Amino acid sequence: MILSANRFRWLALIAALCTAAAGMTPAPGCGPERDEPASPSTGHWKAGLAKVCITPQSPVPMSGYAARTKPSEGVLQDLHARVLALEDPAGRRAVLVAADLIGCSAATASRLTGEIARRHGVARDRVLLAFSHTHGGPKVANLLEGSEDPRVADEHRQAVVDYTTTLLKTMADAVASALANLQPARLAFGRGEATFAMNRRQKTDKGYVIGVNPEGPVDNDVPVLRVESADGDLRAVVFGYACHNTTLGGTMYELHGDYAGFAEAGLEDRHAGALAMFMAGCGGDANPHPRGTVDLARQHGQALAEAVERVLAGPMQPVRAGLRTACETVDLPFAPPPTRETLEARAEDTNQYRRQHARRLLAMLDRGDRLPASYPCPVQAWRLGEEVTLVALGGEVVVDYVLRLRKELGPEGLWVAAYANDVFAYVPSRRVLQEGGYEPETSMLHYSHPGPFAPEVEDVLVGKVREVVARVRPGGRD
Repeated sequence: MILSANRFRWLALIAALCTAAAGMTPAPGCGPERDEPASPSTGHWKAGLAKVCITPQSPVPMSGYAARTKPSEGVLQDLHARVLALEDPAGRRAVLVAADLIGCSAATASRLTGEIARRHGVARDRVLLAFSHTHGGPKVANLLEGSEDPRVADEHRQAVVDYTTTLLKTMADAVASALANLQPARLAFGRGEATFAMNRRQKTDKGYVIGVNPEGPVDNDVPVLRVESADGDLRAVVFGYACHNTTLGGTMYELHGDYAGFAEAGLEDRHAGALAMFMAGCGGDANPHPRGTVDLARQHGQALAEAVERVLAGPMQPVRAGLRTACETVDLPFAPPPTRETLEARAEDTNQYRRQHARRLLAMLDRGDRLPASYPCPVQAWRLGEEVTLVALGGEVVVDYVLRLRKELGPEGLWVAAYANDVFAYVPSRRVLQEGGYEPETSMLHYSHPGPFAPEVEDVLVGKVREVVARVRPGGRD
């Protein structure tokens, strides 16, 4: 169960961070590498692992569906945070934390990565927080506040803060455990395929809605990183897929990890003692298909686990020991914000979320604050040997980005993850922005941003990815 000792120890700090992030504080600490890039070595990696249960011990509001009107009721499937710590022959360490959660804010991420740096000296660019984006998990403080039902939020606000406080301590302790148990390891990389992701941007007479679009782009790639002992025993498998964890809808009040949770559990059942760690890809505009029942969530989880198994059973590319890392933020520009007159009109809207959104922005203006012109998106890259370039993007990134980055950076060994470090908004491409609909427009109400991103957002983000990757991949295409 989740650790309960010193439950309220960080409460004041978390509350302060939540307040700061409400003003869209950037992800502190993302910046240049602290030392020279490492060269791949003939030596071995070291790997340490940890797994902790992060299921809330009492009812809490759930996150992912604005239609929910009450807190969680029981547990369909326990939620976990899994940690992989790596060390190369030069002693450079990196930590991946993969959690069955919808995400976290920049401030919450900063608190955790700061604690890891303080306790273990692992710099910010070497800590990667990856979230499955399950819509069946608990609300985490200061995230998606614009989607809250006010009655539920007010009644259970302290429970959310308490859960987040305990969550941070639990994950920090898990990182400590993984770093304390580093052992010689070998890494290998491969790719598989799963086909249950469906583009969800359906064109109708009223514009684009969330539905089923068989003609729309999806990414069926299943990247797989194998971590084994020096003797060849499987210790962990890290795998990805670009699809929302939304098989189950907003009428499900039992906590669960959706298809990714079932895939992780299935792989761990088949490989006793090994950890299975999911990283969500650029699936901001993809849903599982079909969807709606627990059986379908299990079915999709089994399909993904089987795709991973096929990779593990086949030839994989050994990954030489050597670690390069970088992490920066890039300001993603918003379109011009609404005027005060427009916001005042929306403040009386019959739609609860438009009304809440307008009043929140008006309160900022009344305090003398300016509406933000951009948002600082974290862009992180890890180079493992010369074989794998892992790019981790904040936000709910749509599929167009991974398709473009493969063309511009080269697909060999490239792994693009999203929902990492700061889940702050949907990140639409130029095409999706032009089409309109939920991802580029309506969702901004729930994320409390002033409005859509500007058309140049795609080029701005891709440009920064190219810069960061060039720093960890000398000689690569830039």
